[in-house]
Amino acid sequence: MSLSIPQRFITDLENFTWGEDWRATRIIKEKRTDGEYYFANIVRYYGEKEDTHDYDIAESYLETAWLGRVEKFVGKRMHDTDPDSKSFGKRIYSEAITETITEKDQKGKPIEREVLLEGKVIYQYIIPVTVENTKKMRTLQGQIALNQETLLMYVYGASAPYVVEPEIFWKMTCADYLNSLRAIPQKQHIGQKT
Repeated sequence: MSLSIPQRFITDLENFTWGEDWRATRIIKEKRTDGEYYFANIVRYYGEKEDTHDYDIAESYLETAWLGRVEKFVGKRMHDTDPDSKSFGKRIYSEAITETITEKDQKGKPIEREVLLEGKVIYQYIIPVTVENTKKMRTLQGQIALNQETLLMYVYGASAPYVVEPEIFWKMTCADYLNSLRAIPQKQHIGQKT
């Protein structure tokens, strides 16, 4: 019971090397009930850029990860019946049932990871949309491979993501963009790439 390549989640934002050796394949701005957050699917470039042709770049990426999003395993929702608990009377998640397995990463090094046996996966977001975080996320935008650049996307709820132009993405909040969509005909979404 194994996934082909385990997902990696980068949570140490203090020591993360913004824009140095990582590039984003896509940067997402998502509206949540508690605010707007950034997260990105990023790739690490290995090798000398000066000595690598554009058609070789795709093969030079050896590592992918999620930045700004953390995976959490949870069990079923239930009411908290512990009167001493802070969440007494509220709906909470029970413990998920997991197992630790050992696999080899892409370099052949053994790694341990937790596998969900019973329950579900939820995601927590850790990079709120602020001026400082916007500057950091912009360092991840750029060319990834020949004819491939970072996709900039808005996401809200279960709706399909909207891929937009950089000048729209970096200036408009997710809420403002979604409100602008309601004001114009379906086929003419502003700044949306076709």
